Amino acid sequence: MATTSPLADPRLGAALVGALVVALGWFVSGMRERGRDRRRRQERSIDVQTALAAEIQHYVDILGNPEFDLDEAWRAMVDLMDADPDYVPLIPSERNDTMFQSILPDVQILPEPVIRPVVRYYNQVFAIEAMINDLRSDHIRAKSTPQLQRIRMYTDYISMKKEALRLGNEACLALAQSLGTSRVNNRGAARSDQ
Repeated sequence: MATTSPLADPRLGAALVGALVVALGWFVSGMRERGRDRRRRQERSIDVQTALAAEIQHYVDILGNPEFDLDEAWRAMVDLMDADPDYVPLIPSERNDTMFQSILPDVQILPEPVIRPVVRYYNQVFAIEAMINDLRSDHIRAKSTPQLQRIRMYTDYISMKKEALRLGNEACLALAQSLGTSRVNNRGAARSDQ
């Protein structure tokens, strides 16, 4: 009686071919899924960068508006404050970070060259919001607060806005380069070095 090898059994060959087909299917399916995930992440990154660019550009356009010079506004306000020791300017509250706040938990979706300028810009926006809260506080509005202290704080506030203009232009440039566009606001860029 001749012994036959278990490898010669056609059922084993069919099972091996079937297992190979299944394994190849898993591999191809996994590659396709990773490709879809990569494309979705890239699309999300582009969408987020586009929205951030719009949000930043809006504030840069306001700060860089040639009809509203930050230095002139500062001079006019300081003149008013010098003339009346009880005058306290009314500083409106601002909200220039809505989009950034919504993506903050997923900031890593941004390309690395974009993260630093965008985060630096928004840190400046947060600092401006804190300064506005200070300028609107009862302590600063109290008659016991020396006018010189108010003037210094108002000067810091305007300086922070000028820095936000500069940082906003840098962030817009980084976003434009990342997105492959050439959209840079010339109005804000021209005034950012003042």
